[in-house]
Amino acid sequence: MSNPYDHPQPVLRTVTARGEALTLRLPEPGDAPGILAACTDPETLRWTTVPLDYDHERALGFVHDYAPGWWQRREGAAFVLADAEGYAGQIDLRVGKDPEVADVGFLTAPRARGRGYMSAALRTVAEWGIRELGLARVEWKAHVGNDGSRRVAEQAGFTYEGVQRNGCAHRGERRDAWTAALVREDLP
Repeated sequence: MSNPYDHPQPVLRTVTARGEALTLRLPEPGDAPGILAACTDPETLRWTTVPLDYDHERALGFVHDYAPGWWQRREGAAFVLADAEGYAGQIDLRVGKDPEVADVGFLTAPRARGRGYMSAALRTVAEWGIRELGLARVEWKAHVGNDGSRRVAEQAGFTYEGVQRNGCAHRGERRDAWTAALVREDLP
């Protein structure tokens, strides 16, 4: 049987509940301005671990090193969400020490929020990870109070599992985290 990592990272396609087409692919240099805008947005900085000093060089580092590095190291995949206008967000599927478990991290570009993009992307990436990478479980975690991220996970079919006390590190402190998962048995 062929190992998926022996081939280039695939391009995934999905459609939102409203019928909008999305492509999930590796980032390209032309995505850097959108990545920079999303990673310096106050809401992104409030809820994620994106560095506070994010700049154009970091955006290019995401394009050339960070995103392709996950696949090259055989530790998961990082995708950019692209709609008809271009960069709309990004999502990482990160396989941990247990090769059957991955966690997800994502952010939506400000211009694309509230359109169902990330829910469609999250479901697509999680199902792909289970079916193609052999995962048994894909985990989502967010700071308690990050209602937007929780809605994304719930709309993507993740089952809420509870609060993990001190479950997230954020800028030098520990915060409680909501947790949810999509498991192999959840797929049709």
